[in-house]
Parts: sequence; structure tokens; C-alpha cells
Amino acid sequence: SSGINAEYGQSTYKSCRELFEDAKTRKEQGNQCFKSGDTKRAKKHYLYALMITRSISSRDTVGRSTAFFSGSIQSGLVYDEPQSFKEEVECLESNCQKNLSLIFVNEKNWDKSLEYSKLALERNENDPKSLYRHSLSALNLGLLDAAESCCNKLLELEADNKLYLKLSRDIQNQNAASKNREKQMYSRMFQ
Repeated sequence: SSGINAEYGQSTYKSCRELFEDAKTRKEQGNQCFKSGDTKRAKKHYLYALMITRSISSRDTVGRSTAFFSGSIQSGLVYDEPQSFKEEVECLESNCQKNLSLIFVNEKNWDKSLEYSKLALERNENDPKSLYRHSLSALNLGLLDAAESCCNKLLELEADNKLYLKLSRDIQNQNAASKNREKQMYSRMFQ
């Protein structure tokens, strides 16, 4: 890293590759925190890693770079990274999204879990972990069509998986209960 004189003192910048390495370190720290049961700190590490990866991936990757100046992310420095770098960044971003989705499932924060699993599915629509968490979150939010759609994809991938089969039964049961409630409501309207 080289130093850059800033108006309020010395500041250093990091290349995209250095930022990426920082993001990977944060993700690994998040994994360690998660394994030790400290999901609050794990969440912070994953969110920080996402902030970095989103900044890198939101830039034009051809001939542009991202630099980290005094806590804010800015672009404009030229770099020469291969296309595979963009894929590495996207993979790390997706992994952080999947990990956050899992944390939010464990916290029963279904909205957030749905949000992060959806983001991960945008990168890989057949990722079993993301499909499962998305389906489970949708089920718990009463979004039965979305839950069923994801669950059907899971069963296409692995038809004998006991966890997926249980999820499918849970969706079917909630669908039946919902239809029964609707039927009772309409029968009372027309008595």
C-alpha cells in the first residue's frame, strides 16, 4: 500500500485485490464467530465483507479500481485484474449472503432471511442452501407460492432428501389450512 496525503492527515489506499483479501478475512472471522455461537459478531463481519464486495462489484471492472480512503470507498484508480477476479468477488459476496440468511433463519427473522437468500439465488438459482432458506422463510411469511416454487426446485435437485420432503409437507399442510380458512370465511359470507 502507498500513502496519500489527505487534507486531514495521512491516508492509505488499498487496491481492489487488497480489499478483496480484507473481505475474505472478514468472512472467515464471521465463520469463526458463527461456529463459536457469537452470531452477533458473525453478522457484523459478514455485513462488512458484503460492503466491500458490493463496492468492488458495483464498479466497472474493466480498467477501474476501488480504493478505500479513510473509511469511505471511492473509485478511479486503474488496475489490471483478470475476469476471474470479478467471479471471485461475486462468489465471496454470495457466500456472505448465504451465511447471513442462515443467521436470520436461526433468529427467525424471516424477512431478512428471505432478502439475503434471494440475493444469493440471483447469483445461482439452483443453490440448495439458498433455495431451502428462501423456501423456509417464504413459508414462515405466508408466501406459499414462493415457498412451494423453491421447494419444488429443491426436490428436482434431490428428490429423496428428508429435510426437503419435510419442508414440502409443511408447505402442503399450510396450503391446505389456508384454503380451509378461506372456505370457512366464504361460507359465512353467504349464509
